[in-house]
Amino acid sequence: MDEKGCRLTIHHQQRIISEKGIKRVHMVAPEHAENVTVVACCNAMGNSIPPMILFKGKRLKPEFSDNLPYGSIVKMAPKGSMTTEIFVEFLKYFAKYKSNEPSELLIFDGASSHLDLTIAETADSLGITLFCLPSNTTHELQPLDRAVFRSFEANWDQELLRYLDTYPQRTLNKARFNIIFFPCLAKTYDAGKHHKWI
Repeated sequence: MDEKGCRLTIHHQQRIISEKGIKRVHMVAPEHAENVTVVACCNAMGNSIPPMILFKGKRLKPEFSDNLPYGSIVKMAPKGSMTTEIFVEFLKYFAKYKSNEPSELLIFDGASSHLDLTIAETADSLGITLFCLPSNTTHELQPLDRAVFRSFEANWDQELLRYLDTYPQRTLNKARFNIIFFPCLAKTYDAGKHHKWI
């Protein structure tokens, strides 16, 4: 299980093609954009569960759930990131998809919102064994960071550029997030040929 902060703008600097001799070329894209947290989870065999999406705010609008992969859940969070309460909800969500084995291993990072007695008790009651990776090492140790989210960022930029090219007068916001997210996630999982929906 891992979380990816997904800015509602382009993640990486892009190359722009222009007429020869022009020295100043600009691409219009918001520099500072809101963050949406994507919580993904998959196993070593490549099976994944539908993602949990965390939007910043208090009121969940119906359009925030439109065009998401079947089974995905959307939550509102004060800062748009994982909290202890939402992590407990994720464990219950994860338990619906776990195998019939007596215990299922869940690997996650050592963020402070993941380190609470309530989380350990909930996991134990659901038959989930928790394995916490050391802080500041997830870029090397977290399988989802290395295998999935690296290509997700590139696919996100491609889909967002396509969107901005098609609708130059629009900006990406929470209500339109799913228009970019779903094709991007599908491309990311298909590219690896080792991920599929359960």
